Amino acid sequence: MTQPTPNQIKHNLRKQGQTLKQFAAAHGFAYRTVSDVIRGVRVGNFGEGRDVRLKLGLPVND
Repeated sequence: MTQPTPNQIKHNLRKQGQTLKQFAAAHGFAYRTVSDVIRGVRVGNFGEGRDVRLKLGLPVND
C-alpha cells in the first residue's frame, strides 16, 4: 500500500469538513507539526510527529 500524498490527506480532511488548522486544534497538536508531517519535513517516528501520523492513519515505522 502506498502512502497518500499531502494533497490526498488534505482532500480527505476537507471531505470531513476540516482544515489542517482545525484538525490540529481538535487533537491538541501545533499546526506547524501537522503541516510538517504531511509535507514530509518531519518524519514522525517519535513524539508529537508520531502522534500526528497515528491520528491521520498514516503508517508509522516502529
